[in-house]
Amino acid sequence: MSVVYSVPVPQTGGDGETPTRRFHTSARRLIDRVEPDITNVYAALLHGQRTRPDADVLGKRDVLGTVSEDRQAQQKVNGKLESVTKKWTYAKLGPYKWMTYSQIVDYTTSLGAGFRKLGVEPKGRVLIYAPTSREWQLCAFSAFSQSMQVVTAYDTLGESGVLHAMNQAGVEVAFLKADQLPILARIMPDIKTVKHVVYFQDATGAPAAATAAIDKLRERFSVHTIDEVHDLGKANPVERTLPAADDVALIMYTSGSTGAPKGVLIVHQGIMSVAGGIHHFINPFIDYERDVILSYLPLSHVLAFFVDVYCINSGIRVGYGTPRTLTDDSVRECHGDIRELRPMVMLGVPQVWNTIRAGMLKKVNQKGWLVRKLFYGSVELKNALRAHGLPHRFLDGIVFKETQAATGGRLKFVITGGAPINRNVQKLINAALCPMIQGYGMTEASGLLSVQLPDDPSFNNVGAPCPSVEMKLVDVPEANYYARDGKGEIWVRGPSVFRGYLDNDDLTRETVTEDGWLKTGDIGQWTPQGQLTIIDRRKNLVKLVSGEYIALESLEATYKNSLFIHNICLIADSRMAQPCAIVCIDENQIAHLADTAGVAYNDPSELATSPAFIAAVLADLQSVARQNGLAKMETLAAIRIDSELWSPENDRLTPAMKLKRPNISSHNQAKVDDMFAEMGLSE
Repeated sequence: MSVVYSVPVPQTGGDGETPTRRFHTSARRLIDRVEPDITNVYAALLHGQRTRPDADVLGKRDVLGTVSEDRQAQQKVNGKLESVTKKWTYAKLGPYKWMTYSQIVDYTTSLGAGFRKLGVEPKGRVLIYAPTSREWQLCAFSAFSQSMQVVTAYDTLGESGVLHAMNQAGVEVAFLKADQLPILARIMPDIKTVKHVVYFQDATGAPAAATAAIDKLRERFSVHTIDEVHDLGKANPVERTLPAADDVALIMYTSGSTGAPKGVLIVHQGIMSVAGGIHHFINPFIDYERDVILSYLPLSHVLAFFVDVYCINSGIRVGYGTPRTLTDDSVRECHGDIRELRPMVMLGVPQVWNTIRAGMLKKVNQKGWLVRKLFYGSVELKNALRAHGLPHRFLDGIVFKETQAATGGRLKFVITGGAPINRNVQKLINAALCPMIQGYGMTEASGLLSVQLPDDPSFNNVGAPCPSVEMKLVDVPEANYYARDGKGEIWVRGPSVFRGYLDNDDLTRETVTEDGWLKTGDIGQWTPQGQLTIIDRRKNLVKLVSGEYIALESLEATYKNSLFIHNICLIADSRMAQPCAIVCIDENQIAHLADTAGVAYNDPSELATSPAFIAAVLADLQSVARQNGLAKMETLAAIRIDSELWSPENDRLTPAMKLKRPNISSHNQAKVDDMFAEMGLSE
């Protein structure tokens, strides 16, 4: 008998919509908190102090120094790639050091009092513009201890973005890592409301540029280290002023693939309802006395934030890392964060898992045919055994011992979110590391909307509605998606839904109905077991000349099966019978890929524009299309190659690693025009 993950609510569903569905064990009542008395985020920390005061909860590693090495790299000189010697700098890190619940309560109480001494009142706003770190959370909880609101901005957000967030939200305190201080100094003349700047730094001290920025910032703001504000509060204690459930906790600025970032108003109950929803189904899979999670995704993204809050509430230790120090290859004279912490749970976006998959398969494909056959066969066998509930862990010690050791050997499951994950990536991670569960969420719902259970062996879905929300699908007639077929735009309702966009009532009314339904903009369908499958985003459905629609994000996830590419951005419009694409291939990998494809070249710099290499990559992508059963209208007709890696730093990706389509297209406009000409399209 198959498992049913969600159930319809009786007497719901009308014309143009499916019946409303809820998680199967919370069908009678949506979950709005973990415990009756935990109605705000700071109360979750106090709960931890009451129940386990001396337990470790937040860990960090000190930077002990740096190690420099000379390495050969390819660099463009006069338009050509040449081999040059570059100096690479690696961090040397110490072991994890932990703070207990009691220590964190004491520290955040004093730091919160320090903010009050600076003149910030309850409901005043503190901007956090810093990378993921223990200091990030200490600042947030300190603000919550005095009912202050936290305004978040990605540390990779450009100058215009962070200026927009500060000025629109009217923040009084800007909290930064020392590395961000020069950015603040450059935009200082245009900052309207900030009065105080508070910063933290690594054990090795602030970089020289930050020291110079501090002198400039002091011309207009009072500038303090985090420890100075903590000591100020310790010397001038005040009682904690805890927020109400419906008070705003976060003004979280979405990264946005187009337009200015939007400030999403998230209340304390919204976050705690998500934490309660997680606890409702994850409890059987967690050892709260032993488990530890690695936190390295941006805390300014709702996914990382609500997971941290749940861990702090429930007793799971959180060790902080960075994308630049995760692996042993990225540090020197120490282990990377993963092997040092040896986590039981990790989060990642699809781009992280795509990179891990490519690295694994590159190593496997360098081995003999027998090893390759054993590895690929074992991936299929382990997934098949798991799907039928049969023993499969015996393969770990025989085939997957090396891949699991690279992540510390203790992973129970990993979580992917932010965009669709490719089925083959999920299958490989399931077998070679641990079960991968796919989740679905958005900032406007305080994070989580649905997630697979760790023991769910199925693919191509994002699980059942979280116990904190109910969900239905609504007709999208212009794209031929109808609720009668179990398909439509995903609408959700529940205590985790946000309270609106800051200073944008019109957009709020467009996004949330009068009776509380959040229109996600995503297209979904139900599986027979009540799981949700994301088809695509409504705005990324493109009508071709045939009148039929294709789903760009879904197709991009499929094409990432190709080992040739690092990333891909599909382009389509109503003039076209088939899509084309800009393909991102790292210039440091391009020669190796050309050798693999048997393409001759005199200079690697020629390859990105080589017709033979472009044809080889296109042929591989078209093979991927055939292998995955794509229709002709979904098969790429042309591609061009961008050999510059896309990243948030060059504004091709959002900080959440989603494509910035307009930016990618405009940066490659000549290549887009060339493809259109090849396809016989008029300008």
